[in-house]
Amino acid sequence: MSEQNNANTAPVLEDFIREKLTGETQQNALDYVAFLRSNKLPLVSNSDGWFIGGNFENSIGFLIVRGDAQKVDPWTICFYFCDFGGNGSTNDELKETAWAYVNPCTKCHEGWKDCGRANRTVFGREFEALCLSPLAFNNPDGKTLESVKKLMLMLMQNRK
Repeated sequence: MSEQNNANTAPVLEDFIREKLTGETQQNALDYVAFLRSNKLPLVSNSDGWFIGGNFENSIGFLIVRGDAQKVDPWTICFYFCDFGGNGSTNDELKETAWAYVNPCTKCHEGWKDCGRANRTVFGREFEALCLSPLAFNNPDGKTLESVKKLMLMLMQNRK
């Protein structure tokens, strides 16, 4: 599952998705990767998935593809360190989607005392003890994926 930042190896992730996922799930994942590539976000692999936008220290998030055999979350998009503070001009549908996918800390990394668990504000609503990845979109459908893309664009703007 190795991905380099050059055109010769770009299809590696897409091939992996085609191998692991089927049907609408596969198409949604491929659509999201095409969106990332069209926005020139590098995808950097590690043993668990792909960092979006750089390596761990400077990435926006993480993409995990487990496969259809994993019924609950055959693929997941996580956002790292993202706080969507106030309400701003964000529409209600986008806020509701983000709120539906907040990711509470489950202490998944035993021994991590400072794993990122924190209280966070997501579009004006307070959440307690969220994960280092405060938003995790497990197996997003097409409609949810459109909101995820909007959130990703917001995060990209915040990086500039």
